[in-house]
Parts: sequence; structure tokens; C-alpha cells
Amino acid sequence: MAVYFGKSKILDNGVAGTSLVLGHGETHASGGSDPITPESIGAAPVKHTHNYAPAPIMQTITLPRANWTLFSSGCMQTLDVAGMRAGSLALIACHPDYYDDYMESRVRCAVQGWDALTFAAKKVPNNDLDVHVLIMR
Repeated sequence: MAVYFGKSKILDNGVAGTSLVLGHGETHASGGSDPITPESIGAAPVKHTHNYAPAPIMQTITLPRANWTLFSSGCMQTLDVAGMRAGSLALIACHPDYYDDYMESRVRCAVQGWDALTFAAKKVPNNDLDVHVLIMR
């Protein structure tokens, strides 16, 4: 489709059915008065790198029944957890086989540290507990 003003054509069919002002496209070409560059349209430059987030770390740890330290308000234990950082997001889930004991003892992750997690509970669980840890840094 073309648009005329009198006998002068002012718009013409462009790429994929879009209309372009005659001659306007040349202004955006290399060497034109308003060239389009990757930077001008928010695209990545030709030479660029990607800074990908580190891959999540998934591991299963065991909270040994014998390692709980008793306090008047409950008990605690700290375990080595490779890759753990204080500022990491850690998702903690009890292994399904130990869920009832985990919940009955009210186990929870209380403190994140450098390569360590500290767990607290209201009472010492009846068994060793396997816990899944997903660390996103």
C-alpha cells in the first residue's frame, strides 16, 4: 500500500507490510544521519560476554542424632555444608522418609554461615535425619 499527497508518494510499503517514509530508511543505514547500532537499540554489542549465575548446589546432609547439643530451650547442631555462604539462598527440605520425626522435633535451619548450616530443634529427634539442601548463590 502506498500513500500519496496529491501526486507525490509520501509512504510506501516497507518490510513485512510496514510503511516507511520514502528515503527515511537510508538515514538509519551505516553512514546515514541517524545510523542504527546495537547500542542505540539496546542490543548486545558484537563483542560481549555473559556473566552467568553459578549453578545451584544440591546435596543431602545427615543430622546425626548423637550430635545435638541440648539447651534449656531445645537443641542445636552445626554441620559442614560445602558451598554454603551467609548470603546464599538455601532451600532446606527433609527427606520424606524422616518427615514425621523432623516435624515432631520441630527441626529448622537457624543459621547460615561459610560452608556451614546450624539447625535447631525443640527436642532431639528419635533418629538421624537426612535433609536436602539446595544452595543458590
